[in-house]
Amino acid sequence: MKKSLIYIGIVSLLACPAYAERYVEQYGKAKIDIRYFGQEAAYAQQEDSFGTIDLEPGLLIEDDNYVVLLEPRITSGQNGSGRVDLQEAHISTRTSRLDIKIGNSVEFWGKVESFNPVDVLNSYDYTQGLTGGKKLGTNMVKLSAPIGDGQIDAYLLPRFTENIYPGMKSRLRPALRVSDDTALYSGGAKRDDMGHAFRWTTYFGDTDLGLSYISAIGNAPRLVPQIDGSLKPDYSDIQQIGLDIQYLAGDTAYKAEVIDRTGQYNRVGTLQDYHAAVLGVEHSLYGVSGSEYDLVLIGEYAYDSRKKDSHSGFQRDLAGGFRLLFNDVEDSELLVLATHDLDFTSQTLRASYTTRITDGLSVEALVSANAGLSSDLNYSAFDKDTYAGAKLTYSW
Repeated sequence: MKKSLIYIGIVSLLACPAYAERYVEQYGKAKIDIRYFGQEAAYAQQEDSFGTIDLEPGLLIEDDNYVVLLEPRITSGQNGSGRVDLQEAHISTRTSRLDIKIGNSVEFWGKVESFNPVDVLNSYDYTQGLTGGKKLGTNMVKLSAPIGDGQIDAYLLPRFTENIYPGMKSRLRPALRVSDDTALYSGGAKRDDMGHAFRWTTYFGDTDLGLSYISAIGNAPRLVPQIDGSLKPDYSDIQQIGLDIQYLAGDTAYKAEVIDRTGQYNRVGTLQDYHAAVLGVEHSLYGVSGSEYDLVLIGEYAYDSRKKDSHSGFQRDLAGGFRLLFNDVEDSELLVLATHDLDFTSQTLRASYTTRITDGLSVEALVSANAGLSSDLNYSAFDKDTYAGAKLTYSW
């Protein structure tokens, strides 16, 4: 099981009877992402502008017994070496009471907007910076079964996927190079160790609930200095119990994510068990001032029992903002979210505007600004990394 489990799925599909009726669909996306950093770089070799191209073709094959989904991602850009990774590459089948998925997949757990502590299954591609990674597909066997008004998902995680870190040209990176060599694993952990996870989701009345548990290698390693002046990721085994919940009360949604985790490295590289939570509220205003626009107001509070030693940086933070839905044929949307760290008095602002130009072509304009990060123990390396950018996406 050391190789991608999709190979098992492809062999199984080819073994299907030839008379089975099959549906085949080809689709995909091409993305161009351009970013410009207006402040002088903090570290040597960092550049001020970047262009990245992602090609994400997709292939869906479905017959009476199986569904095969292939979604590779081909990336090229000067802030990271060219590479190919598999976001989705799996085979699915169904019995009378059980759904089975084998292969690479991207999963999402959670409810809140600013930070999702329960969402831990996937590792990340941080080529464009440590504050905004793209999820990498994770090898898994997923079994799903209905239970009452909900569903139980069980995961076997046979081979860990390591993060991809920024190159020396990138912004939003630490001062030292993160090594591309073989990563470290602590406490007897190995990359091929079998992890497992469970998640039960259900609803009752106006409440949407998720309960999760994972025992596997965590996706947030410490970075260990090496004698050659680089940093090397050191991964550890974690165990986490998580709760994500949402309650709807008219036009207001109350949200929360709460976790208890053991085996995690903290900010200074020491193993420290902890509990954390993000509490949030969203209130929707429909037809603002008699217009066709809808406005969603967002407020959240993050807490971490390790306080200033939190590895995530969300130890005592306030987040607030809004989502403006234009309700037009172009699906235009404006999202603004600001955070304030109550311990380090640092602030961040993220704003993005998305709209469709044609049926297949969409554009996103984004701004990311920081203030006071020089005093923030988690993010001081990014103090000069305010940027503006645009992303074009063509779908077929």
